[in-house]
Amino acid sequence: MPFGILNFRYIYFRGNKYDCKTINAAIDNLAKFLQSNLNSTSPFILLTAYNHIKTLIAYYAILRAGKIVAILDPEWREMEVVEVIEDINPAVLIFLNNSTTNFNYDEEFIFRNDNRAFIIRSDLKDVCMVAYTNAEDGYSKGAMLTWKNISTEVNTIMQANHLNTTSVIYSLLPFSHLYGLVLGVLVSTMSGGSAIISELNMLKIQDTLNNTKQYQVTHFYSVPSIYYIISKYEGIEYLFKNVKMCISGGTKLKPFIFDTFQKKTNKIIHEGYGLTETSPACTFNFAEEAPNVDSVGKPLAYSDIRIFDEDLNECAPDKIGEICIKGDLVFKGYFNKQKATEQVIKNGWLHTGDYGKKDKEDFIYFCGLKKSMINVAGVKVYPKKLERMIKVNKNVLDAQVFSEESLLQGQIVGSRVKLKNSSLKEQNAFKNWCNEKINNALLPRVWIFE
Repeated sequence: MPFGILNFRYIYFRGNKYDCKTINAAIDNLAKFLQSNLNSTSPFILLTAYNHIKTLIAYYAILRAGKIVAILDPEWREMEVVEVIEDINPAVLIFLNNSTTNFNYDEEFIFRNDNRAFIIRSDLKDVCMVAYTNAEDGYSKGAMLTWKNISTEVNTIMQANHLNTTSVIYSLLPFSHLYGLVLGVLVSTMSGGSAIISELNMLKIQDTLNNTKQYQVTHFYSVPSIYYIISKYEGIEYLFKNVKMCISGGTKLKPFIFDTFQKKTNKIIHEGYGLTETSPACTFNFAEEAPNVDSVGKPLAYSDIRIFDEDLNECAPDKIGEICIKGDLVFKGYFNKQKATEQVIKNGWLHTGDYGKKDKEDFIYFCGLKKSMINVAGVKVYPKKLERMIKVNKNVLDAQVFSEESLLQGQIVGSRVKLKNSSLKEQNAFKNWCNEKINNALLPRVWIFE
């Protein structure tokens, strides 16, 4: 692969230990299976990305088979899945069975025929991955990430986090999100050290903490709410004794979470910032610097970050404007959506849709959202997309999605819904419909019926 071969000691999953030779053999076998059974010339293969050893193997197998990986959230329901399939026309659909560790070739792989009507308008040269994001207009878009994007991101993280052959990585993040995939799959298999793959189950948080001690984890990655939850566990300071770096992302780290965790563990949380379009991380609070709890850190290598006002002039230090980024981490564009790409990349600068400021020491501060989006503990919820999905229900006359502040999650989602028949029975039937048709991570936690 262009950015290097797999380089790790061990991957631990469900009590099993996998070495590099074993994983490489599994990747090669699956790549050969994919190549020998292809019926379509489509460049894409769709992969449901569970936190699972099979996701790691399948990801690299797709690349070795010469295809582009399109990441699918396993929590997505039929409406979203169908739209992604129609958007990229994948040659293969991989719906992994996460209850087993062996592949079932007959059940987990759906090989599709060519769709002659499908037209590719984007330049796919050097593209290795597509990750869906930016549904501000109601429809998710496939962000095209190149080999240069990914290799720069992986190498920059390894350098910034001081990863080496003695490192043990524990990424408690969903692989279906780019932040989790890069850390849990790519960095974990390129850093030279070892890593733990753990399924996300808050009911088994004690197992997570025990793993941290058992495998002598040195680098722990998660989101702010997880750090707050684990800081409440008795003996956390003992379980985190070997951890050298705790890294947080996805949503802004609140000072009280930073303080609570530090008091219990004597560990500092190092925060970063980024988005799918920047591969994803582009800033970091480096270990060499004194911690700046209010800031999301300084630009990572190969990232030029500036703050622009509405007239696209650079803001003076400490003046709030839009965070804009240029460099090797910035994505190639949205697949088959040139107009949407041009709306976010202007004169070579990626306009993030986030407000921020930069001080004289180059620290970046996140100051809120310019774009229409709700950030729930790192899960990006776009109101127009959720409203569009809710309105598919035949009993809905209108729906409006809003956000409320949350101490731990940053924000939560609410919706004001007008039903044709708003009896209690119909309200419950509507909510049950939403549970079946819409990704649970997007669902409102506050319902107001009219």
